Amino acid sequence: MAGLAATALLWESVPGGRELIGWAWGAAGAGAVCAFLLRDSSGGRARRWLGLEAVRPDGRPPGAAGSIRRNLPLLIPLWNLFDAWPVLRDGEAARVSDRITGIRVRRAA
Repeated sequence: MAGLAATALLWESVPGGRELIGWAWGAAGAGAVCAFLLRDSSGGRARRWLGLEAVRPDGRPPGAAGSIRRNLPLLIPLWNLFDAWPVLRDGEAARVSDRITGIRVRRAA
């Protein structure tokens, strides 16, 4: 949505700045990737709505570094299918990246 608003603003208000539209979309894309990678840093807002939380082995939220390590493999094409297979096979199984990082998704207390 931010990219669309920036495009409209550049197109209408700054006719000479129309060549910057690609940069605006690049910045919006980079922001979206950062938000995706950091989505679990405080336990995950969407998961809290469902009564779940992402935690480290010591019970604390994963933080920024843990969230990036957990979600970075999901940016690799087709990794989602490989990573989801244990979850689809057994609903309690952890994702591959969760086993590597030690992060678990559990019911919120």
